[in-house]
Amino acid sequence: MGRIVHPSLSSSASRFSSDVVRLTEDVYGTDTQTVLENLPKPVSSYYVRCNTLKISPDELMRRLSEKGLRVAQNPIIPEAISIPVEGPFDISPSGKQIVVDKHSAESILQGANVYAPGITNCESVRCGEPVTVVSEIGDVLATGTSEMSTDEILKFRKGLAVNVTKRRYEAPQIRDLPEYSQGLLYPQSLAAMATSRILDPQRDDTVLDMNCAPGGKLSHISQLMDNTGRIIGLDRNAKKIETTRRNIAALGCSNAIVSIHDSRYADVDFANLEPDRIIVDPPCSALGIRPKIFDRTSQQRVVALATYQRQFLKAASKLVKSGGVVVYSVCTYTADECEGVVDYAKQECGLRLVEQSPILTSKRIETNLCQRFHPAFDEIGYFIAKFES
Repeated sequence: MGRIVHPSLSSSASRFSSDVVRLTEDVYGTDTQTVLENLPKPVSSYYVRCNTLKISPDELMRRLSEKGLRVAQNPIIPEAISIPVEGPFDISPSGKQIVVDKHSAESILQGANVYAPGITNCESVRCGEPVTVVSEIGDVLATGTSEMSTDEILKFRKGLAVNVTKRRYEAPQIRDLPEYSQGLLYPQSLAAMATSRILDPQRDDTVLDMNCAPGGKLSHISQLMDNTGRIIGLDRNAKKIETTRRNIAALGCSNAIVSIHDSRYADVDFANLEPDRIIVDPPCSALGIRPKIFDRTSQQRVVALATYQRQFLKAASKLVKSGGVVVYSVCTYTADECEGVVDYAKQECGLRLVEQSPILTSKRIETNLCQRFHPAFDEIGYFIAKFES
């Protein structure tokens, strides 16, 4: 099984591929070490979006406060409500060791329990035994009690495997709240909420969301439009579209229609749509998402993703009505996927980069009007560009 190590999660570049380190240096220069030390850590506060189609921010905050949660309203985006994350706490290894995969490790750092599918290795344990949960690279994440034996974990590969009793970080389980199931709130980063605000949808607009799953930005746009006009959401993945349908139904978004479609070809299949506004939030390297236990992304993958992202903007530029708005966003920070794609949109697609509002980042990119969130200072690596046709 190997020995358990006890790092602080403020780790060095050894967690990341040489390409990730180089890509980070290209953007952040002398801030690179700060970025890489902060990426493995959870954010200091999680955000939820108040669904103003169903409840006011004041009433939602009152209900959450009554549950003992410390909440605060963002001064710029009133529907954005923050809840602090507590920690880090010291964890003393206890009992046998259970190793979890990257996704599970990052979920545990955000307050989750341990489920059988995320376990990659474990010593022989019996139900009810104390265990220590570690990541694939040896981070001590939590301690708790096994809810399954090793045989049950390996045989069934589903269900709650470890009930965590002590975590390195404590965060509220938003999806367990009745307010979540009632569609009164939606977990969403502040940067993602800023993206929909920058799109600035108006009542009775026609809006196209070219990468709509799982419906976070789409549902936010719906509430900003007060369920007027129409929103068309596209995604090529049928399972993701089904998830999106469930989410927008729970949130009460009656002006949205979603469809299975590869939106790189939307300019052909929806040629007569002429939306007033288009949001392009395509698949990306996601290097800016925290916590990130490790990342082995290659330069080759980043270049391939940037090429893929350009295809969506090309289609958007042909679809959007004259004088319409296109907003591009990615939860990463590489120059290829950010400034490189923006340059393509300006030079090859005929889109004009324009001022955006609100500005929430600690450092504005004055040279090209874009907004880049810093993983350390803004707690997410994220990029937003706004264009007019």
